[in-house]
Amino acid sequence: MTDKDTTPRHDDCDCNDEDCDCTQDIITLDMEDGSTKDFLLLDILAYEGQQYIALAELDSNEYDILRIEEKDENVEMTVIEDDELFYKVAAEFDRLFSTEEEEEEA
Repeated sequence: MTDKDTTPRHDDCDCNDEDCDCTQDIITLDMEDGSTKDFLLLDILAYEGQQYIALAELDSNEYDILRIEEKDENVEMTVIEDDELFYKVAAEFDRLFSTEEEEEEA
């Protein structure tokens, strides 16, 4: 897991404010044990011909990075097994997030 400042979404928020957390994307994933879990979708990026997604559990300052693979009409998210590749993709997300934070501060 990697750190990022994440804030959960406001349910039933009528703020109409672009900067409000309610504009963040929440996705529900089916877990291997048959349960479902909500995650904050932080971003998706392409790296060396593959798609990767950064997801955070709600109320968490850490996020996971997974590879996105399309199989037939389904989308699967898988763990990045190669440590070197994981660190390269994590560095790209860190760069992306730091750029976003700099733009927000400006």
